[in-house]
Amino acid sequence: MQQPLSHRKELAVPRLVRPSFNRREFLLRTSALSASAALPLVMPAWSQSESPVASAGMPQGSVPQLPTRDTLLKFNPDATSREFKGNTVICHLPIQCATRDAMLALHEELLVAPYRHKLGLTAPESYHMTVFPGANDQDRQVTGWPSYVPLDASIETCNRSVGERMAALHLDCELPLRVQVNQKATESYPLACTMRLMPADSRENAKLRSVRDQLATAYGFRTADHDAYEFHMTTSYQLKPFTPEEEAAYRKLLKTHVPRIIAAAPVIELGVPEYCTFPSMNRFDTQFMLRCS
Repeated sequence: MQQPLSHRKELAVPRLVRPSFNRREFLLRTSALSASAALPLVMPAWSQSESPVASAGMPQGSVPQLPTRDTLLKFNPDATSREFKGNTVICHLPIQCATRDAMLALHEELLVAPYRHKLGLTAPESYHMTVFPGANDQDRQVTGWPSYVPLDASIETCNRSVGERMAALHLDCELPLRVQVNQKATESYPLACTMRLMPADSRENAKLRSVRDQLATAYGFRTADHDAYEFHMTTSYQLKPFTPEEEAAYRKLLKTHVPRIIAAAPVIELGVPEYCTFPSMNRFDTQFMLRCS
């Protein structure tokens, strides 16, 4: 769950009012923030939904210091996946579709690329578009944790509580959800490797934004980039900077494969949003499909 260059301005997002923290919650939050500050990074923390460049306050075309905090939470230095538990609402890419076939061809080339050791690749069977980022066990913040779940609750308790809300939710949403790969944004995105997605048209944009608003109400929080959220499908997390030669080879690879992915399906149709729990970035277990109409 990596994220084009964001062109968003800071938006005045209505903040949800949480009950006052009890002493235990306050101490837990203070400890979590202290631990976050101890990470060997100068980059500020951001949720899995936010653009790394925009969140760092860096100009367009800049590359964040690597690995980002988000990547450190999800992958080990040797590119193996870390335990990273949580819940989310996503749309899996259909197992049998032309888009997956084209993306798998890119995945297979990344597997044998000379810079492979610098990438934490995600499993093709887990390819998905995040609709709402949800909560995770490693980054408990007021703007990323359900307002009705204590900050010191186990992630299993959080999953159950959120699941109950999701099961009772009836989304006002006409299916399918239709998106397109943004070629320019994907090929220029500073981190490897993610398909940057955009709603297929203005109607689809309104639909997806409405769904996210409904999910934010059910979750009890909004991220800072809620209204300007950029959809994507992450295929890897970049652990180390590329050399100039590696960067050139990677960009050449994108220019070959991204047009093929777009040609495979100019419009990608996604099905019913799924409430999922996950143990890491390589597995998203669908608990149930959300009700839509």
